[in-house]
Amino acid sequence: AVAPRRAGATATPRGAPSAMAAHVRWPTSGGSAGMLALVAAVLAQVARAEEEEQASPKDIAIAATLIGAVAFQMGLFHLTNHSDKDMRKYTYQVINQTVSIFCAVLMFSTFNDIVQEEFLDGTSPERKFLVNMAHMLVWFCALQVLLAWVCGVIGKEPESVEAVEANAKCFGTLLAHITGFASINAWGSLQQIDFFSSTPAHAFLIIPISFVGQFLLQRLTDTVRWKVAMADGELSEFEDKWDEETEEAENDIMGLTLSFNMIQAVRYANSNYLPDEEGQEPMAILSGHTPLEIHRLWALAVIFLIFLGIMNFAYPAEEEGHGHGGHGEGEHGHAEGQGGHASPGGHAEGHGHGGHGSPGGHSEGHSPAAKKSFIEELKERSWDVMMLALTMGFAWCCFYSGRMSLASIELFQDNMTLAMALTLCISLVSFGLIRVLDIIADLDSTGPRVDHTIFQIIRALGLLVGFSWEQTFDQAVESISSSVAWPHIAKFGLAAFCVVVIVPAWYKYILPMAVTECWEWGFLVHNLDDPLEQERWQRVAEHIEEKRRKNAQKKADEGGLQSCYVKLTGNEAGQIVELQNENLRLRGALEQALLVLKDREHVEFTRASNVQADIQQMDGMVRHVRTAEKVLHMP
Repeated sequence: AVAPRRAGATATPRGAPSAMAAHVRWPTSGGSAGMLALVAAVLAQVARAEEEEQASPKDIAIAATLIGAVAFQMGLFHLTNHSDKDMRKYTYQVINQTVSIFCAVLMFSTFNDIVQEEFLDGTSPERKFLVNMAHMLVWFCALQVLLAWVCGVIGKEPESVEAVEANAKCFGTLLAHITGFASINAWGSLQQIDFFSSTPAHAFLIIPISFVGQFLLQRLTDTVRWKVAMADGELSEFEDKWDEETEEAENDIMGLTLSFNMIQAVRYANSNYLPDEEGQEPMAILSGHTPLEIHRLWALAVIFLIFLGIMNFAYPAEEEGHGHGGHGEGEHGHAEGQGGHASPGGHAEGHGHGGHGSPGGHSEGHSPAAKKSFIEELKERSWDVMMLALTMGFAWCCFYSGRMSLASIELFQDNMTLAMALTLCISLVSFGLIRVLDIIADLDSTGPRVDHTIFQIIRALGLLVGFSWEQTFDQAVESISSSVAWPHIAKFGLAAFCVVVIVPAWYKYILPMAVTECWEWGFLVHNLDDPLEQERWQRVAEHIEEKRRKNAQKKADEGGLQSCYVKLTGNEAGQIVELQNENLRLRGALEQALLVLKDREHVEFTRASNVQADIQQMDGMVRHVRTAEKVLHMP
C-alpha cells in the first residue's frame, strides 16, 4: 500500500525515479543490481499512478454506453436469428415496442417543452393541470382523426383491409404512446397539487378520478365513431377497423395512466416521498432508500404478477380473440402479438366480426346495427384496463425497485450511467426469463390455460424492457439538451431526426416483422404483385436452385446418392424423361419376372410335397413287407 501524497508535494517527473528510490541506499554487490533496477522501476510506476486522475463520470457514462450498446446490438442479432421461432417473435415484438416508445418520447418531450415554455412558466399548479389536460386532449383527438383517415373512413377508401393494416398499426402505436405520456403528464400534474400530494391516501384518489375521466372520454369518442360509421346505415369493414384500432389505443392510454399513477402513490406510501409527475427523484433521495423499501416494491411486483397469472388462468382467451397482444392465431392456439396493443385478456374485439370480449374471454357477437350499453362498455373496458394495469404495474414496480437497488451503489450515482446500467440489466434478465418461460410453454404437459398465462407474463416482461428503454431515452434527451445553449431547439432537432430517420426505418423494417408472420422465417415478404418484388424473389429462387444443383453434383461426384434431384433443361431434360420411361419398363419387366418365379416356386414346392408323400407311402409298404417275411419264416 502506498500512502497518499501530502498537499504541496512536488510531483515526480515522468520517467524519473521516485524520491524513495533516489535517497535510499541500496546494496550493489553480487547479483542485486538487477533487483535494484526492478524495484526502482516499480516505485516509479507507483508514483506515476498517483499522479494520474480517475475518469470523470461523463467518461464512465460514455464508456458504459459504448460497451452496453455494442453488447446489446450483438445480443439482438442472436435473438432475432434464434433457432426457436417463438423467441424470434418475442424479440421483434419487444424491439417494435421499444422503438415506438423511443419515437413517442422524443415527439412528446418536444411538444411538451413548447407548452411548458409558452403557457406554464411561473403558473399555478391548477392552471398547469388544465393546460396539460388540454395538451392531452389535442393528442387524443389527433389519434381519432388520423386513424379515421388511415382506415379510409374519411378521405379515399383503401383497396382492402389488409392494405391499411400496417399504417393503422404504425400510427395507432405511435399516437397511443404519445397520448399515453401526455395523459400521464396531465393526471400526474393533478397528483402534484397540494391536496393530493399531502398524504399517500390522497395521492391514491387520482386512480379512480383518472379512470372515470378517461372512461367518459372513451365513451364520448366511441359514440362519435358510432354515429360517423352508421351515418349511411351500415358498418363497413374499414369503419370496423377504425373502431377496433382506436379502442385498442385508448385501452393502452388508460392502462399507462392508471398504472403509473398507482405506482406513484405506492412509492409515496413506501418512502414518504412523492416523485414528480415524471416519476423522478433527486439522486440524494433515490440513493438513500432503505433495503426494506426496495424489498417492499419488489414484493408488490410479485403480487401484481401473481394476480395477473390468476386472472389469465381463470378466464383464458378464446382462440379467435385478441390474445397475447394482437391479432391472428399464434403458437399453442393463442393469438400473435401486434406491437402490444391487444386486449390483455385476449378477448375478441370486433364489431360485426365476432363481437367484443367479456371478462371471461367469451365472444359476444352483435350485429352492426347493435350498440353496446353503458354497462356493457364499462364491464369490457374495466376488465381490459385492469389486466393492462396489472401488466404495466408489474413493469413499473420492477423498474423502480431495480433503479433504487442500483442507485445505492456509488458507481451508478450518475443519472445517465444509472439509466444505461439499469436498462442493460433489465434487458438481459428479461430475455433470459422469456427464454425459460418459452421452454416451459413448449412442454406437452402444459395446457392452453397455462400457456396463455405464461404468454401474458412474457408480455409483462416485454413491457418492462420497453419502459426501461423509455426512461433511458428520456434521460438521454434531457442530458443532450441540457448541455447546449438552446435546449428546446436541441430537442426539436432530435425529434426531427426521429421523424426523418427512425420512424421510416421502424415502419418499413421492424413493424412488419412484429405484426406479420415474417418473424417465423426471419425476413420480410412484401407485396408479391409488385413486379420488382417478383423479380427479387425470382432471383432468390434461382439462387436456391443453383445451390441445390451444386450440392447434388457434389454428392454425385463423391459417389453419394445417385437419385439427387437436379434442375435440368433442354436435351438433358428429354434424356432424363427417356431414362425414366426405360426405368419404368424395366421395373415392369422385373415385376413380371418375379411373378413367374413365384409361380414356378409354387409348382416346385407342390411337386416336392407330392414326392415326399410318395416316399413316406413306400416306406410304410416296406415295413409291412418285412413284417410279413418275419411271419412266413416262423416255424
